[in-house]
Amino acid sequence: MSLGCGIRRAVAPIRRHQQGYVLVLVLSALAMLALIGGRFALRIDTLREQAGTLSAYARGRLEAGNGAAAALYWISTRPTGAAGFGPFLKPSLWADGRPYLLDQGAEVRLQDLRGLYPLNLGQREPFAALLRLSGAEPDAIDTYIDVMLDYVDTDNLKRLNGAERAAYVPLGLPPPRNDWMLSVRELSRMPQWREHPDLVASLEPMVSTNRVGLFNPNTAPTRVLQALLPTARPAQIERFETLRRAEPFMSAQSAVTTTGLPFDSDEHLFHVGDQYRLTVWAPGMPRSLQYNVVLLPGGAVSPWLIAEVHSVPRLKPSKAQERGTVFPLALTPAPP
Repeated sequence: MSLGCGIRRAVAPIRRHQQGYVLVLVLSALAMLALIGGRFALRIDTLREQAGTLSAYARGRLEAGNGAAAALYWISTRPTGAAGFGPFLKPSLWADGRPYLLDQGAEVRLQDLRGLYPLNLGQREPFAALLRLSGAEPDAIDTYIDVMLDYVDTDNLKRLNGAERAAYVPLGLPPPRNDWMLSVRELSRMPQWREHPDLVASLEPMVSTNRVGLFNPNTAPTRVLQALLPTARPAQIERFETLRRAEPFMSAQSAVTTTGLPFDSDEHLFHVGDQYRLTVWAPGMPRSLQYNVVLLPGGAVSPWLIAEVHSVPRLKPSKAQERGTVFPLALTPAPP
């Protein structure tokens, strides 16, 4: 009797000890399941957020594409004028880079390339002024210009501060084109330029790869006007901008008479050209899409040619009151 009781008393602690291990294992398993469940829920939330972001981006691209199509239709079916499309002095769509808004929130900007500085012409003094206004270091301006001129000229002779093929090879860059620049983005492929992306980004909206020196002051950004008119007083530039944004000037004579600015060169042509920069953005897109467009009224395939497409940072309004006007083709939803 006493032996049996002793055995039972010995077994009881062992069982309690085993039950303690089981409790620890169960609690560990529950903690592991809770951790896995939490991670799984977090992963589901992340995937849901990514799906929402992708969906918003897809809607944004759709609306941006609609905006580009509307702008291309408008500029190919309306007469050109002094600063845009539609009536000569009252454009329904201005080509001076101002923002237009479509129904679904897309933003469209159209820029006449005649209003920008043409890189391919290689005019040293106005380009140097534009570089200074864009934030280039004064001591480096000659280098920027010489490198670019060596890139487009047809010989292999290096300018004092320039760069020919031998300078591109160690940097792993393609050799200079030795021909017209086809894209403003080629600046980023050049020595010196590639080391200063902020300067390139600041300069890109001000320049084009036009090969003709005709300049339309009606559609020029302020910085370009300041660079091309170095003797102009700030008050004259401001007056010209205020007047032209309300109604473009139709001739150099009227602009000179009103503002006193020296628009007396044969290169000043107060009329838009046939090449444009079209920038579109819609909610959900982290960056804008930019198209370089050439109008071809007699084209066999289409009335326009898209020469280049790439993404750019979204342009912010330059002034507090510049929030965008309604795009001419924006349709008002029908009432239910």
